[in-house]
Amino acid sequence: MKSKLLVACSVLMLCLWAGEVQAQEKQKVKMSLLRQSGPNVTLTITSPNEFYIGGNTHVLYIGDKHFLLHDQDNENGKGILKFYIPTEDFKKITDGSRVYLSYGLLEAESEQELQDMCKQKFCPCWELGKLKKSQLR
Repeated sequence: MKSKLLVACSVLMLCLWAGEVQAQEKQKVKMSLLRQSGPNVTLTITSPNEFYIGGNTHVLYIGDKHFLLHDQDNENGKGILKFYIPTEDFKKITDGSRVYLSYGLLEAESEQELQDMCKQKFCPCWELGKLKKSQLR
């Protein structure tokens, strides 16, 4: 009888423990470099963790524009994304525009909606701050 009670209590404890959900922190990302490179401006985004590589793509949003062309590297456990923005498109972007990164194209109706999505813990979207064209090298 004692062994059955012990097994029942163990199973109950296991079920309760397995039901707990541990929230993961959102990956930390930041804009780290803005450089003129040939016909493009390259905006580099870095992370202390590798960026996910899967069936989708990372998308860069600046103001009301989005950009898809990028390279992705994961080196020594750190992630690097380099987005290539045509110089003519870059000239049309307003200095101080907000910059966002997402994994997959988001269907946001407005910048405010995009900003709200990025605040969600499990949405693969990050607000990176404001574009400072003066940092272009």
